[in-house]
Amino acid sequence: MDEEDETAAVEDVYDEIAASYAEGYWSDNPHQAELEFPATTDLIPTVSGERVLDAGCGSGVYTEWLLDRGATVVGVDLSEAMLEEARDLVGTRATLRLGDLSEGIPFAEDGEFDGVVCAQVLDHLPSLEAPFQEFARILEEGGFLVISVRHPLRNASEYEDWTYYETERQIEDWGVETPHYTRPLQSILNELVAAGFQLEHVSEPEPTETFREAAPKEYEQLSKRPQFLCLRARKR
Repeated sequence: MDEEDETAAVEDVYDEIAASYAEGYWSDNPHQAELEFPATTDLIPTVSGERVLDAGCGSGVYTEWLLDRGATVVGVDLSEAMLEEARDLVGTRATLRLGDLSEGIPFAEDGEFDGVVCAQVLDHLPSLEAPFQEFARILEEGGFLVISVRHPLRNASEYEDWTYYETERQIEDWGVETPHYTRPLQSILNELVAAGFQLEHVSEPEPTETFREAAPKEYEQLSKRPQFLCLRARKR
């Protein structure tokens, strides 16, 4: 599948699931609400008065969190349906734009942003080189980048036929076939450094007692094996 078709496939998925994603995905899914989200937001530095890009903003959960902490936020997403959900959540408090991260961020000037948050988005992109380089371009010197992705160990346990050292396209069933890419840890880190970032903090979130109460069976599994990888880096 070429890149244009891949983009269309991901867009179709999120257009289809937008309403259910916004209504219940976060509140009803402890993997997000009690694991990925708190771990990722814990890495975000003080943003009051800062200009932050929510790259792949989806239904606006991170956008709202950043706004509530005093940031000026621009959100960009591939799916117009997801952007509609974000508009319902944050109204006119943020600027929301339609865009494909694999094609750059053409509306942003060099050094325009103090920070970028990109949560659970990069797994859908066949390459990290272009988005990391674009994040570096639009950040001022010393600006932060916080990302979260599927942990490579999770992928290794779920896809027995995956060659760990390769970036490979996989399909996950979310009620609709959802494409994403598995890649080794070295690929993520090396692309980050090559784009001009200095790695600052790594988090492999462990499930909390609140997670145990919400999903006791999964708690045991995730206490032994990480599901998410969260990183904070600074533009050099």
